[in-house]
Amino acid sequence: MDGRIVGTITATVALIVLGVVALGLYTSLAGLLIAGSIAAIAGAAAGALAEPARSGRNAAVVAGYIAILILAYMLIGQAVGRYAPPGSRGGPGVTPPP
Repeated sequence: MDGRIVGTITATVALIVLGVVALGLYTSLAGLLIAGSIAAIAGAAAGALAEPARSGRNAAVVAGYIAILILAYMLIGQAVGRYAPPGSRGGPGVTPPP
């Protein structure tokens, strides 16, 4: 099996396991970096075991994959957290309706 596929699947599974075991890692930028580095190391190691001759390429693919996941997580989190929940009224500098 191709080392890139093995590496990305292993990195995804590592992120899922970290999310189940320690959800607090996903609440800060430092936690995201820790979870991402653990997943990148696990994915690169699995890719190197699956295809030793191309371990550098596999590690680069896994690192790019993890970087894309972290950026997507941050962008989606900002988009979701930007809007007020339904039914909320008022806020700083806004007078509530009568």
